[in-house]
Amino acid sequence: MSDIAPQVEVWKKIVEVQQHFNDLELRIRNFALIVTGAFIGLGGYAIKDAGMAKLFGCEVSVAGLVVLSSLLPLFAFYLMDRLWYHRLLDGAVKAGVPVEARLQEMGLTVDLGGEISRASPVTICGQKFHSKHKMDWFYRLIGFGILALSLILAFGVKPVARPASPAAPYVGSETAKGAYPPAG
Repeated sequence: MSDIAPQVEVWKKIVEVQQHFNDLELRIRNFALIVTGAFIGLGGYAIKDAGMAKLFGCEVSVAGLVVLSSLLPLFAFYLMDRLWYHRLLDGAVKAGVPVEARLQEMGLTVDLGGEISRASPVTICGQKFHSKHKMDWFYRLIGFGILALSLILAFGVKPVARPASPAAPYVGSETAKGAYPPAG
């Protein structure tokens, strides 16, 4: 029985590593959403200026180009998430399997990795989706949304002609006396 305590400690450490990588993946996704949201906000700000640019002979809204440019950091976050930290999380989960099997041989009821592996996949239309597939779809849906929004902004937003009226009052930090009509 004295053999159990060190095995339990090893298992606890493996679970801590799994939690660590899972937390890192969630942070990456959160940061990806924040950065993407910032680009979309910047695109919204660019609508105000109604700037247009020539791209491959077409007039496109700068707002659409700004939003479209958010795909680059989003793709970088995806690569870091999918090809880096998710692989490390998978490795940590696989490291726990033999330790849990050993603990089960010693009479302990431990099957965290097995239970998570069985509960994680979802079946949609007969197709099983594991965590890596769900992650792919998370980033794809955001990417498709960005692409659609970019196209709408790039080709659907046209500059609004602002009439230059000499009678319009000056609105600025220094307002001339009498620039506004009297109230009432």
